[in-house]
Amino acid sequence: MEQLKDIKDIVEVHEHSLETLIGIIVLSLVILGILFYLYKNRRKRRKRLTPKEIALNNLKSIDYNNPKEVAYRFTTDGFLFINENSKKEYRDIEKDLLVYKYKKDVPSLDKGLENRIKAFIKELK
Repeated sequence: MEQLKDIKDIVEVHEHSLETLIGIIVLSLVILGILFYLYKNRRKRRKRLTPKEIALNNLKSIDYNNPKEVAYRFTTDGFLFINENSKKEYRDIEKDLLVYKYKKDVPSLDKGLENRIKAFIKELK
């Protein structure tokens, strides 16, 4: 009997798989949250055009071969740019464009009027 050795006590094994799993889940949620925030923030950072900028782009892209389109687009989009200096010029051009607005068949745009419209658009900011 003396040859038999004593049985040792139970040794506690340190197992951290639960803490590791929780840590990985929390870390992945934090990374996903950061990515979501950056995605949303990137979309907000993109510059959205103001109505005035859209109107200016529309005015600059007018097709002068279609007098009806010129008349309607100039009166709707040019209205946003009226100030004390350009009010009279805008009203004069608008009055001259009435001929091209409310008729089915309209004559081609007068070159003088076309040049006045181009000059008005060129002065816009």
